[in-house]
Amino acid sequence: MSLSTAAGQTGDGQPVQARSAVTDSVAHNLAERIKIYPNPVKSELIADHIEGITMIEIFDVTGNKCLNEVCDNHNQMIIEVSLLRRGIYFMRFISPRATIMKRFIKE
Repeated sequence: MSLSTAAGQTGDGQPVQARSAVTDSVAHNLAERIKIYPNPVKSELIADHIEGITMIEIFDVTGNKCLNEVCDNHNQMIIEVSLLRRGIYFMRFISPRATIMKRFIKE
């Protein structure tokens, strides 16, 4: 173990706490910016303000992945969810800097 690792720094010399705070801030900003609607949804779910998001994944409450959408360079996506069963689902928005989750209900 190097002295920098023992002192609470990563291998690149950045303090661990500072990197975590930056990641939390980026994730918080993404969560505030991204909107999904309508919620509850019947057939088409709109994901808005998704600049910088590279992938959207949808999971059911048991953690099974139901849908996967690549969304490079889009500001908005319309996702067809009519084939999903009624229930609660989670959307994972993945960007190079952070990953966030949002919840929606399928009627």
